[in-house]
Amino acid sequence: MDITLDFRTRRPICEQIQEQIREKIRGKQLQAGSQLPAVRELAAALQINFNTVARAYRELDREG
Repeated sequence: MDITLDFRTRRPICEQIQEQIREKIRGKQLQAGSQLPAVRELAAALQINFNTVARAYRELDREG
């Protein structure tokens, strides 16, 4: 999954991930309800802590 993070901004990484996934759903690049990459897989690809990805996924799941 193509996600670009800006580590220089004050916006939390978790929020950046959530927003980019939402944009992909709105832009029909990703179907609502489709399976996202595994937490550890995405974390490794983005070179961030897996807890950050897990938090983003939890929030997205909570939103539906």
